[in-house]
Amino acid sequence: MTTSGTENSDAFEGRGALAAKVAALIGLVPAIFLGSLRFILSEEPEGSKELAGSVVLALTFAAPYLLALMASQVRRPEARGALLAVVGLLSLVASFSALVSPVTLVLLPATFAIWFAAARSLTASVSPFATTAFAAVAGFLIAALVGLSFIALLWLGDPEPRCWVLTLGVDGEYVWEERPNVGGPGGLSAGVLSGTDRNSSCVSDIITNSEAGVSAGLLAAAFLVMILTMRLPWIRLPGSGRT
Repeated sequence: MTTSGTENSDAFEGRGALAAKVAALIGLVPAIFLGSLRFILSEEPEGSKELAGSVVLALTFAAPYLLALMASQVRRPEARGALLAVVGLLSLVASFSALVSPVTLVLLPATFAIWFAAARSLTASVSPFATTAFAAVAGFLIAALVGLSFIALLWLGDPEPRCWVLTLGVDGEYVWEERPNVGGPGGLSAGVLSGTDRNSSCVSDIITNSEAGVSAGLLAAAFLVMILTMRLPWIRLPGSGRT
């Protein structure tokens, strides 16, 4: 009887954990695909110039679902529920991102699934409100860091147009050479091509390596806060945390 009671208690405390894992997987695949679209649709030389930025962008889109997967491992149900509720809000913002909207609406099912997992976890709450409140505050800090990561990646950089020309190098191979934009504020142009130039390409903005570095740092900070939150003594609770 005691063993059965313990198993029932563990199942109750772990309610919503499995749903959180499923929700994370539902969102992870389309998020990585959407985050990779910028690289997939880009042409040379922009693609190679912003490879680091494209990788960080894909990770930023995937962040809510990776965080949901981590939150599913939180053993205390009220803390898990609070974290999932905030992560769901982060997923909702990603779902309405202006980057490739309305394609990002495919993330909405994962958003609702995360909130469903959050609701199931919160209904299994067995401890004071303080734990839930603390987890929610930590969740909002994590969400803010992910949001800043996205902003740093796309909107904090210099919008100065960049141009390249495919020119013949000293080794006889054609290479992309950066040139100033001569089209003025209203146009994009690398100027007149010389006899050794084959093609030119201009873009209004790219994700530079420095922008990618700042964004990656903020993203790493968000995951670090999640890890530290999960390791706090009053967040950890004996039991498997699984349904």
